[in-house]
Amino acid sequence: MTARAKIVEAVGRLSVFLGKSCGVLYLTAIGLSVYEVFQRYGLDNPTSWTNETIMALVATAWMLSIGAVTQQRRHITVTTMELLLGEKLWRRMKKVAVGLSLLAAAGLLFTSWKPMTAVLHPLRTSGSAFDPPTPTYVKTLLVFACVLYIAQLLANLIETDRDGP
Repeated sequence: MTARAKIVEAVGRLSVFLGKSCGVLYLTAIGLSVYEVFQRYGLDNPTSWTNETIMALVATAWMLSIGAVTQQRRHITVTTMELLLGEKLWRRMKKVAVGLSLLAAAGLLFTSWKPMTAVLHPLRTSGSAFDPPTPTYVKTLLVFACVLYIAQLLANLIETDRDGP
């Protein structure tokens, strides 16, 4: 196995691991939602922390799933186009799509970097009664997710190159 193939495999494994692990975050968010509904309507004692916690959990799961979706190529695609265009042209179009995605992800990373560094010191909090450092967490996670997405896109591009023209 070549070094490039090992890198592609390692990035893919990390992406899939993170993506599949996010199921726990969604289940936790569902459990907290049920808890909040019970507290609010059953006991007339709403919490001050569940809504923000649920939003942070779902945002985390959504951002960390991008690598797995990209690695497994589970995003929306028009399979009819693949059949109509032929294999050679379809491979070229996949490379163009990955290139455009890389450009977009790099742009998002570039524009997210300064806001992330601005919230690191001092830590920014939500300002609610619960007041967690959610703005700092989410902006930092967005940068991490962009890096993960770019790494997976590059791995997909290497894999596409290996498949032929």
